[in-house]
Amino acid sequence: MSCTKYYPHYDNGWKIELHVHTTASDGAYNPGKIVELAWEKGVRILAITDHDTTSGWEEAAGKTLQYPVMLIPGIELSTVHEDHEIHILGYYIDPDSDKLQNVLNLLTDARQNRACKIVEKLNKHGIDIAFEDVRKKGSPGGSLGRPHVALALIEQGLVNTVEEAFEKFLNPDRPGYVPRYKLAPYEAIALIKKAKGIPVLAHPGIDCPVELLPSFIEAGLLGIEVFHPQHTQEMEKEFLRLACERNLIVTGGSDFHGHEQDEWRYFGEMPVPAQSIEFFKSWLLRKNLTRKPLP
Repeated sequence: MSCTKYYPHYDNGWKIELHVHTTASDGAYNPGKIVELAWEKGVRILAITDHDTTSGWEEAAGKTLQYPVMLIPGIELSTVHEDHEIHILGYYIDPDSDKLQNVLNLLTDARQNRACKIVEKLNKHGIDIAFEDVRKKGSPGGSLGRPHVALALIEQGLVNTVEEAFEKFLNPDRPGYVPRYKLAPYEAIALIKKAKGIPVLAHPGIDCPVELLPSFIEAGLLGIEVFHPQHTQEMEKEFLRLACERNLIVTGGSDFHGHEQDEWRYFGEMPVPAQSIEFFKSWLLRKNLTRKPLP
């Protein structure tokens, strides 16, 4: 299945969004709805980047027949390096890669087991939620995560927001925290490369020591998400410098999940340099997935 076969005509003023989550992982809206919302907001190039799953691509691609958004198939792999949670984005990966899908199946099982253990720990601390409450917050075939537990806690009236749930119950040293299966960032980069994709370091300003960047590049990293809602201007300047110095492509994305009202002001509004779009275009043409160029 290829989600890159729908290439509409673009009017002036189109926007780009390269980091969005759906109900296939921990987003609030299903993939089809995300495409519709993107179109309504003027986004004409959209990447679906769910955590550790490609299961939302097909629904999103089908919706582009009605809302002709240019869809980039993507993923966000969650990794750990020395207690740092580091996320690696992958663009234009081949969903038919056996190696990729084998690892994703392993991660999906690990996420479900972790969610179950989190519920058990919370129960032991007197927090009355059931695993079924958490499972209902996800989608069939999708991956579960701590945000789904947070949503169950909100439904029970125990917290008001996802952020509050993490701060009170789900972050490290909190009563419901359970360590997760540890995929290394180097493994994630290699996996994306093996699946013929573009590996990009996601939101490095959140929890990624910059001294790790050279080793990531050596492992095959091709880009860095410079523009992100949680990055300060100082961070952006530093990451731009590093990208220029290391010849990395520069991306930006809202990391939209849709659970909090404040997220809407970033959706489709993070900068993406024209040079990066040209890189995506040349990559796509080299893969010979289509003869039609990006705008």
